[in-house]
Amino acid sequence: MNLLWSIAQQAGWSSTEIARATASKGRHLPRIDFIAEADSCAVCQAPLEVARTKNRTVATYAEGLFEALEVQKKCSADSLHPVIKSDALARIVRPRQRFGYDLIAYVGLARYLRKKQREEIRNELFRKRGFKLSAGSVSNLCDRFLLYLEVLHLVRSPYLKAVMQEHGYPLHIDATSEYGKGGLFVCMDGFKKWVLCAGKIESESEGHLKPFVEKTIELFGDPIATVRDLGQPGKSAVAHLGQRGIPDFVCHYHFLGVVGEKLFDKPYALLRNILKQSHVRSDLRQLLKDLKFYRGKDQKKGRFGTGRVREDLLALVYWVIQGEGKKDAMYPFGLPHLEFFQRCRDAMQRADIWVPTPRTQVEQRALRHLDRHIPVMLLIEPSYGAMDGKSRAKCPLGGVFNGYGGPEKGHNPVTGQLVYRTLTIVYLVHKEFIQTIH
Repeated sequence: MNLLWSIAQQAGWSSTEIARATASKGRHLPRIDFIAEADSCAVCQAPLEVARTKNRTVATYAEGLFEALEVQKKCSADSLHPVIKSDALARIVRPRQRFGYDLIAYVGLARYLRKKQREEIRNELFRKRGFKLSAGSVSNLCDRFLLYLEVLHLVRSPYLKAVMQEHGYPLHIDATSEYGKGGLFVCMDGFKKWVLCAGKIESESEGHLKPFVEKTIELFGDPIATVRDLGQPGKSAVAHLGQRGIPDFVCHYHFLGVVGEKLFDKPYALLRNILKQSHVRSDLRQLLKDLKFYRGKDQKKGRFGTGRVREDLLALVYWVIQGEGKKDAMYPFGLPHLEFFQRCRDAMQRADIWVPTPRTQVEQRALRHLDRHIPVMLLIEPSYGAMDGKSRAKCPLGGVFNGYGGPEKGHNPVTGQLVYRTLTIVYLVHKEFIQTIH
């Protein structure tokens, strides 16, 4: 059957045409007979006779959708002996199930390795094999794939253990949970990055973590060391291993995370609150929306008068808001508010490159508006203007103050100086912190 599919596909036939051509007369699907392979009873060796035939529709990735006719046999001497079924069919699909093992593997790999969505998997199967699963069936096959994968992992654990014991393995443990919603706990080989044991937990407590650690030790033997975060539950879950002389280490990543929080929490919180209160992000989004009105070849009259704007100006505003489009690292390894501040600092310099002169009147007005709404222009005391040349060169955020004409009405000089010092500290310390990590 698989050979017929291959030949027909090479000839340019569609999946629907193949299924129609291989179906029996009066049937909508092709039929494959599966006759029990045994010739004698496994109990008494007596000859076998036909007991019954069963039909069911089966879907596999190799053969597509077809009707499976199974011929089952029974002992001719004693009807109480077990009924013999087809081994060939059992290798393709589980008893009383419709979806074959290869289809389960295909859907699972498409979902978890190729990152396909359910609708994409459904369309792909219809295009390649001529049948379309429901969205619920795809979800069920994904769940069954994970279950079979876990069973295979447990069955093969002796072989994995033999490979791991060659050099030993450090046991890395980590848990993620949300208050009241439970979470996930993972035990993994720190050398090979293999997940050894994982499961859902109700909370990050010793009682929920320790059983997974013990199961990992039972399957793969004692580790050469344990690596965990700074939490007490993880420490307690591996304490019994420490009593047997197995070293217990704190994860470098978690350690640096705690140090980073101690360093950045207060100044970064101040920066975050000031940016939030300034509403500068909402102002920039409104600016981007107003500039989109000027798209097109025709001149239009909008917020900044009549004229046109280049796409490069929209890209500049979008870059100030969103950055490079990369996912931010978790705090404190990533400081998105500080990065936003730095983009605001560099916006007008980028404008000289991205939106070169000559500029339309609309572009000039929009850039002046952008210049006035850079958050540091509104929030920081213009002490930079009183600095000499050397002091400005040494100031890491000095470019922030270029072109600032004076304090705004109602501006608090104390707050401005505090923000400036805060940003300078955060900028320098974060730079050293990242270099330490690398």
